[in-house]
Amino acid sequence: MANAQKWSSGTSILSLPTEVLFEVLARVASSSSTDLFRAKLCCKLFNEVSDAKNIYQRVSLDKFEIVPWQKNHKVSSFLKKCRESKNSEALYRKGVVDFFSDKHEDSALENLEEAANSGHADAAYALGIIYIFVGGDEFFPKGMRLLMKSRILKGRVSLCRQKLRALLRMIWVNGSRILCF
Repeated sequence: MANAQKWSSGTSILSLPTEVLFEVLARVASSSSTDLFRAKLCCKLFNEVSDAKNIYQRVSLDKFEIVPWQKNHKVSSFLKKCRESKNSEALYRKGVVDFFSDKHEDSALENLEEAANSGHADAAYALGIIYIFVGGDEFFPKGMRLLMKSRILKGRVSLCRQKLRALLRMIWVNGSRILCF
């Protein structure tokens, strides 16, 4: 009985303002999608709060395959929700996969531009390379600006190149789209 009184008189995480819960769950999401999913199972309030757009915008995608071997509806809808919430990593991955596998070139470039504009260095690098090698005379200067003068890429070009190469090794790529970078 004493434990029940002690527990009820203490402060509960559920008594925190919703804005604080948003921030806590956004930080959880940015470090681990697994922990976010576990938090969603905790209680109804966490499940509702974690469904917010700004949570999906910041969720970590480290544990998700770039191109899954098997189609999973739940994963696909989760990643779609991340892209709709402007998650820069989700936009980057979708843009690279679609562009280099000859699917929806226009939307692929839109996704890469959106990710690059939100500060995603790998997206800025990929977009710069695409503009230089594939974009023609119209996009060449824009690609050079992205690679040479971008604050996002300052000192990170080599790392971004390595990451893009690794990503391209994970997907089936049409030989005509392989760039010599």
